Amino acid sequence: MDLTRHLAAFFIGLAVSGAATPLIRRLALHFNVCAYPAKDRWHDRAVPLLGGAAIAAGLAAGVALTAPDRRMLPFLLYAGLMFLLGVFDDVRAVKPLPKLIGQMAVAAVALWLMPPVAVTGWAPIDRLVAFVWLVGVTNAFNLLDNMDGLAAGVASIAALCYLTLLLPGNSSALTVAIAAFTGAVLGFLPFSFPPGSIFMGDSGSLLLGGFLATVGLGSTFDVQTRLVPAALFPVLILIVPILDTAFVTLTRPLSGRSALMGGRDHTSHRLVALGVSERAAVLSLYALAAGGGALALVLRVLPLGSVFAFVTLYLIIVAAAVLVLAAQGRDLPAVADLAYRRRALELLIDLGVLTIAYYASFRLRFPGADAQTFFPPFVASIPLIVGAQIAALYWTGKYRLPWRAPFRHQVLLLGRGLVLGMVIAMMLILTLYRFEGFSRGVFVIDAGVAWLLLVGSRAATSGIQHYLRRQHTLAQWTLVYGAGGGGRLVVRELAQNRELQLDPIGFIDDDPAKQRMRIDGIPVLGTIEDLEQLASVWGITDVIVSARNIDPERLEALRERSSILGIRVRRMRLDLDELRPAAKVLRR
Repeated sequence: MDLTRHLAAFFIGLAVSGAATPLIRRLALHFNVCAYPAKDRWHDRAVPLLGGAAIAAGLAAGVALTAPDRRMLPFLLYAGLMFLLGVFDDVRAVKPLPKLIGQMAVAAVALWLMPPVAVTGWAPIDRLVAFVWLVGVTNAFNLLDNMDGLAAGVASIAALCYLTLLLPGNSSALTVAIAAFTGAVLGFLPFSFPPGSIFMGDSGSLLLGGFLATVGLGSTFDVQTRLVPAALFPVLILIVPILDTAFVTLTRPLSGRSALMGGRDHTSHRLVALGVSERAAVLSLYALAAGGGALALVLRVLPLGSVFAFVTLYLIIVAAAVLVLAAQGRDLPAVADLAYRRRALELLIDLGVLTIAYYASFRLRFPGADAQTFFPPFVASIPLIVGAQIAALYWTGKYRLPWRAPFRHQVLLLGRGLVLGMVIAMMLILTLYRFEGFSRGVFVIDAGVAWLLLVGSRAATSGIQHYLRRQHTLAQWTLVYGAGGGGRLVVRELAQNRELQLDPIGFIDDDPAKQRMRIDGIPVLGTIEDLEQLASVWGITDVIVSARNIDPERLEALRERSSILGIRVRRMRLDLDELRPAAKVLRR
């Protein structure tokens, strides 16, 4: 390993970028190349642009002085042309579609110059995948540059991960260029970190995305592994920009907006909307990026089965974060709404978790050579086992359970569902295969592992949501008296009107036939007589009376019990006021 060249490239990039940034900031202010506040932008003041020129200067100096190599031409050409396209956009404000066409043209030229990339082994598909990767990652960083210091910090983390992944025994012009890039980005980062005094602009974000996209393709030449496809490493290293791009691409159409237009609905913005400070939001995404990079490095040295715990933990954290963040904002439902109106996301997460649990159980039961004998039946049985578990969880009420239910209720319900799923799965295997090629121990282990993962994913999601919402609002837990049409109206109003700061936990109703029913996913928890117990378990602060024809004696009993417990009682009223024409003013 030629450590001296790498250190020289790093420090040259760091010094040039750090020295050039203040000069470029003055030039941008002098020529009025600034980003001004707008409705779809995060900043509230005029900030100079073109900080990407400092990063480009540091990268160019570091590569030119330490690693001038013809083989780097496609990498540097793509990043350089993207930088120039970004400069033009910063100065002239190019519309999204022409800018995308320009990026596609530059990507086509770069792929023509680059050596073939082997991902699937079929040349046409590999070329298409490489083309989509270049344009996609470049735009991902362009979208990620939505908060001070975010894109630069994530890019520097990704570059450091690439260096750690590629450097051992593989010193090359590519790794030296990555070292120069890392130094150039870190030299700019102090000026960009909140509150930033200069923005990198599209010139910087397109440069970052362009360079790291080509590095991701170049790394597939050097990273070889039998268990994990080489293309998985850049995906993990660049998980934050990829996740943010997928996030806004999927959520904006749900609110009737184009995915190509700007907005204040990125992952960083939603973290701030939940009460997290801007710096904390940026640092949280740094941590997520570092986690993805660390996972890629662990997969590089260990087989997939040995790092199952790391993979599962990371996936649970990402899934919990996506579930919480996807529900923030005025244009999308809250997490509680998502829980009982859009169960599809929860179901998809459970499918992934249960499949991972089944695989982990198989690996735990057969860690050695026996795994090859039992692996074909295991693969064939995945749809049966996971399907049986999903059906059992649905039957036992998992997909009707409120997200704010007491933790012990969730633990017991998930346990019952998975035990039932194990029994159903074993009966299916016995009927279809007579247990030939299967181990009963796998099913027992699977029930335990799946229970731990489902409880962990639900606890992570609920915990993140509860913590962030408590930072943002002082919403109180509420009971609704009357599990009828009026109660349904109350629940929907509280879900839509967050300014009331009331979260409906459940219903109380005097009708025995309604006990244990669910109204819009919220359970009937008992009657007035159960109010004291419910208050101690849930910490109830309010009871809303939704029934219009309530017995006065029962209403008085509710008031007395609530007064003793310190619970406020409110009554829903529906008023219809007639709009009359305004009186005419007579003039003489």
